[in-house]
Amino acid sequence: MSQLSRIIVTTAIKLTLALFLISSTGVEAQVSYNVHRSNGKTTIKVKDGLTKNFSIEYEGEITLSDDDKDVVAISDGGFLEIRKSAFGSRRRILIEADGNRLIKKYYVGSSDKGFEPEGRKWLAEILPEIVRTTTIAAKQRVNRFYNQGGANAVLREVGNIDSNYVKAHYIQLLLDKNLSNREMVSVLDQAGEEVKSDHYLAKILKHDQRKFFASNEVTSAYIRAASNINSDHYQSEVLKSAINDAKLSDDQITKLFEVTKTINSDHYKSQVLKVMMKERTLNSNNMNLLLQTSGRIKSDHYKSGVLIKALALPNLSDANYKTLIGTLDDIQSDHYTTQVLNKLLDKKLDSGTLSDLLQLAGTTVDSDHYMSGTLKRVIKQQDLKGNNLDVLLRALSTVRSDHHASEVLKALAKENLTDGQMIKIFQAASSIRSDHYLSQALVSYASKVRSAGSSVKDAYRSACKSISSDTYYGRAVKAID
Repeated sequence: MSQLSRIIVTTAIKLTLALFLISSTGVEAQVSYNVHRSNGKTTIKVKDGLTKNFSIEYEGEITLSDDDKDVVAISDGGFLEIRKSAFGSRRRILIEADGNRLIKKYYVGSSDKGFEPEGRKWLAEILPEIVRTTTIAAKQRVNRFYNQGGANAVLREVGNIDSNYVKAHYIQLLLDKNLSNREMVSVLDQAGEEVKSDHYLAKILKHDQRKFFASNEVTSAYIRAASNINSDHYQSEVLKSAINDAKLSDDQITKLFEVTKTINSDHYKSQVLKVMMKERTLNSNNMNLLLQTSGRIKSDHYKSGVLIKALALPNLSDANYKTLIGTLDDIQSDHYTTQVLNKLLDKKLDSGTLSDLLQLAGTTVDSDHYMSGTLKRVIKQQDLKGNNLDVLLRALSTVRSDHHASEVLKALAKENLTDGQMIKIFQAASSIRSDHYLSQALVSYASKVRSAGSSVKDAYRSACKSISSDTYYGRAVKAID
């Protein structure tokens, strides 16, 4: 056996072994697919290192035979050239339009071998592979399969296509048909299962998107497909596009939240939630879902941004406020926590909600500066009747700084207070350890105490007894005489 023969045999054995290993393990070769378009001409190079190693250049509209084994027409001035190399052998077919006829040439190496019969045979072998690897004649083929067997026939052919790019192109052409709801569900389910590229699956789901919201069953299939997108970027783009373009029912919005929860990126998740609030009027249940979804955001910055935007919406329910407060317990930053709380305090809250808010603040806000600022906002914005004052004073006990605690008490002194409320305030004031700050706080109530009943004066004097310094004690007592 010659040296050349041994090389050819060895190469063939290696190729056969590689194909066997790939087939037996189920591993797909990585296909390199490059498309370049310039001045009406398209160049496609396909390579997987094994069998799909060819290049195609064409211009014009190409029409295939019904068995995909021959080219029967090319638009005027167009051409198709196919090149393939294997084991050192180079073959090429050139087909050019010449008026109403086609000129077909077949080359092996640089030699013109004539198209008949070997050229025709090779074209019949390679053309089915080419049309399933590229988008050549895709529209014609989709129309043919659809006319023969409807959407299912097209989807069967899509199942024979390896390239995500080509699969997506065929599916988009199919979606341009007047499909029934059942067909739409089949298309979306197959797209979600077979199109492994997030980019191309997102492209399908953004194609004429209103069709996907024609019925609950189609919308459910759309959401199932969207949940197969792994990229947070592409998934958020699909969801935002759906929110912007479609008239969603409350039930469909609920389903979109299920997909939104799977987004890992705080940035993209918050983007989707903000678009939802901007573009849709949410009922109380869906607003709760939005707030619960925001609870999955780990970033204090992004979470607070979503919650503040939510608080700018009208007609939030008490249940929404409670849900919102429940999302704040894992925010680490006192700054962001109090930003949200202060926006919430612009609303009129019932005693239960206010109690939840202040209890949360007391356990999560470490900064006396931020905590006292929140308490002063409560005093300014909320009704202190009923149990609300008790709730505020309990929260005040978590403020360690005598300075900040006295500032809160002085803010209270500016409000219209009942005798009973002032007694409670003086009882709470005795926890201030600094004689200076305690006397300052008590003196701020002097004018109210002077016109109040004896029980208020007694409570005031009792609080004064906590002052050790004779000087500060004298100032406090003298203020009411």
